[in-house]
Amino acid sequence: MGLFSRKATSAPSEARTPAPEEVAAAGRALARGNRRPADRLVAEAGADGQSVAMAILADSIDFTQD
Repeated sequence: MGLFSRKATSAPSEARTPAPEEVAAAGRALARGNRRPADRLVAEAGADGQSVAMAILADSIDFTQD
C-alpha cells in the first residue's frame, strides 16, 4: 500500500502502533527518497494508518530542513 494510496488492501490481522523511533527512521528514509519503510509502517498500523502517515511526513520535513 502506498503512503497516499486509497485502494483497499488486505490489512494485517493485528494492527500495531509503531514506536516513535520507527516513525523517525521512516521519516529519515522518506526524506532521502525511500518510501518503503513508511509504506510498511502505514500498512501495519491498520485503521490508524492515516495518523501514522502524517507523523512520518512531519518527521520527514524535519530531516529535509537545513
